[in-house]
Amino acid sequence: MKSESTNPMKNTGFLKFVCLLIFAVIIFAACTIPFYFESPSIYYKTGIDKLMLRTGKILGIITAVLLLFQPVFIGRFAKLDKIFTLKKLFQFHKTNGLVLLTSAIIHPILILGADHFVFFSFESRYWPEFIGIFLLLLLIPFVVISFFQKKLGLNYKTWKMLHKIIAPIILILMFIHVTNVSRSFESGLPFYLLCGAGLITIFLFVRKALS
Repeated sequence: MKSESTNPMKNTGFLKFVCLLIFAVIIFAACTIPFYFESPSIYYKTGIDKLMLRTGKILGIITAVLLLFQPVFIGRFAKLDKIFTLKKLFQFHKTNGLVLLTSAIIHPILILGADHFVFFSFESRYWPEFIGIFLLLLLIPFVVISFFQKKLGLNYKTWKMLHKIIAPIILILMFIHVTNVSRSFESGLPFYLLCGAGLITIFLFVRKALS
């Protein structure tokens, strides 16, 4: 009887480990892209500049991956809810938002630092970079409002409506920025993986809207 009662707990613990392992493997695999699919911009960098540029690219990719996980955490999947509980998944969603915002802020600082903080000129060819700046300016208040919703006097219904409108815009801008700002994602495996992630994200939003 004792072994039967502890089996569900052991199974849940194992499934939690598997889910967290998958999450870690996806993050790690994504971080290898700047090494195996180098953008030409890194060819002309050496020493600390090269390190800063590559680290900045890695943080940008981490931000994108964490953004893609956001709709998964609140997707209301029966199996996932059973493994982690709905309360913990919403907490993951909230904490993940703070982590991705931190990496999103550091990402351009390191990229610009690799060029000694010489800001790119206001030319049309830099439109992907401007999309990235706009995305960051949208992401900062979005995450801050989500964290301090009650203190700001924003009721849940209004916040939820804003969340439903702004979240898809953020993800769309992220896809546009990533596919155009770095040549690492122009073709090959990174491009197809990004397209696959995009299709999954669309499915999650459609599923959420229909439910």
